[in-house]
Amino acid sequence: MSQHHEREHLALVIGAGVAGSEAAYILAQHGIRVIVVDQNALPYGKIEDGLPLWHIGLRDRVEAEIDRKLRHPKIKFLPLFKVGKDMTLPEIMKEYKFDAIILAFGAWKDRPLPVPGIEKFRNKQLIYQNDLLKWYNHKHEPGFQGKRYKIEDGVTVIGGGLASLDVMKIVMMELVGNKLKEKYGLQYDLFTMEKKGLKKILDENGIAFEDLGLKGAALIYRRSAKEMPLKQPASDSPEDKAKAQAVAKKLLENYQQKFLFRFIPNAVPVDFEEKNGKLTALILEKTLSKNGKLIYTGERFRHETPQIISSIGSIPVKLKGIPYEGDAIKTVKGTALVDGYSHLYAVGNAVTGKGNIKMAKEHGRQVTENLINPDKPGQINLHKTLDENYLKETDRRAETIAEQILALPLPTQEEVDHVWELVENRRKQIGYKNYDEWIAKHKPLRLEQILKQNKNLP
Repeated sequence: MSQHHEREHLALVIGAGVAGSEAAYILAQHGIRVIVVDQNALPYGKIEDGLPLWHIGLRDRVEAEIDRKLRHPKIKFLPLFKVGKDMTLPEIMKEYKFDAIILAFGAWKDRPLPVPGIEKFRNKQLIYQNDLLKWYNHKHEPGFQGKRYKIEDGVTVIGGGLASLDVMKIVMMELVGNKLKEKYGLQYDLFTMEKKGLKKILDENGIAFEDLGLKGAALIYRRSAKEMPLKQPASDSPEDKAKAQAVAKKLLENYQQKFLFRFIPNAVPVDFEEKNGKLTALILEKTLSKNGKLIYTGERFRHETPQIISSIGSIPVKLKGIPYEGDAIKTVKGTALVDGYSHLYAVGNAVTGKGNIKMAKEHGRQVTENLINPDKPGQINLHKTLDENYLKETDRRAETIAEQILALPLPTQEEVDHVWELVENRRKQIGYKNYDEWIAKHKPLRLEQILKQNKNLP
């Protein structure tokens, strides 16, 4: 039997991560009933699978904030519903009376590595960052069913942002941690290795990196160290830009000192070599940067490597029938309205066309300040309140959408109740009773919990 509600406007949000939960919460606060669907069991998006699992404080704080928003009584969360598979967007728009549909599904697709033919090595000698992190963050879980990877000595990472530095930490901790256990019987958990750094651990044990017999890993970036996008300048002035570049260079040097990897600047992969169907080397082309413009020099060199990890960014999966500008959904200038539609909107990384996690910028700022400030020896204040600027654009767009919804004629009570009941039936089919019970049932066993139980983690 249909539940009775007062007549209210009804919106659908596709994607329950940071931007989706924020948009849904703002609409709900305006008295609009909202259904939030997500393809995953958990609503957290890249906070769960896009950040390495040592970011405990950041992850838990942001997930708690998403939980708080999705508990709003006017929000109904429907997990395990994938638009394009369970229903297409045109089907949803045709079948159901939503005053607005908001695309907030983020950027989950790895940007393809632009080397002709290299995709044939994917999940063999070529690993993409999103795949790597899903494995790394969940491999400790009992019954983990995902793709498993082995980091090869001599691995090469392609990229240049903060995410690529996290990847370098992962690969070097895997290589050095395994070698310390195998050769010296020393066992360190990843939290200890990440906090102390590999150089300090080796020094404490009187071991030189060369003693491990490892080649280690290399990071390749198309520009110089100072041009890495690790620190945003305070303004466009030459002075502030120069300061930001100096910080970026210093930050990379600190990471290298702590995690013992090599850096190859001003190089881009253009080809590869293989033997017996396996990747053996990359062909790199040297580059120059003049007035911010990247110039290919035509000079090429060979870089031997048994494995590549691509960390060159993520882009949104493209929905059929939706207009795009490059990798971003095309919206009417200055608005959240998808170009060519009357009730379809977009927020978050679906609009930016990038996969960076906005909250990580604040974390990155803290990392930068702590690493370059001698008074703060590497300690990260993860309990500090996050700078809310990362949500400013989503808030602005959501407020505009709410105003436009409220200006529409109210739908009939039957139309709202019909959709509400369909969602409730779908939730019953998947065993969903209430939000907190569902989250508790599907939140994975954390590695820090396992280590605490084993008394290996303070």
